[in-house]
Amino acid sequence: MPVVERSPRLALGLYGLAAVLMVVASVGLSQIIGQPEGEETIIVIPVGTAQRLTAGEDVELIPADLRFRLRDRLVVVNNDVSPHQVGPLVVAPGQRLETRFREAATVEGFCSLHAGGQITIHVGGA
Repeated sequence: MPVVERSPRLALGLYGLAAVLMVVASVGLSQIIGQPEGEETIIVIPVGTAQRLTAGEDVELIPADLRFRLRDRLVVVNNDVSPHQVGPLVVAPGQRLETRFREAATVEGFCSLHAGGQITIHVGGA
């Protein structure tokens, strides 16, 4: 059986599409349910972050362990020239991604914003 290779761009595109769908679903549910707003965490990725990472600098913009409550919102603003990934969320250059947490979960994944390269996102009860 032939092996099919997937390009990194395709994978990033699929992650981006999934992230957009998560945001749209979160906004739609918040309008329907009308629950009180949670806290907002904003992460700003400065210009030059990818260049610093490529140069081998120890870039750590966020902790490797993020904790949220239900209805909290995470906003990632990418001012850099390269896409960046925070767990399942991929933010394109010059873009802003927002997601509100509606379900308790623990998600682990790749993170381009700190030296360890891995992140765990915990979402607990309200």
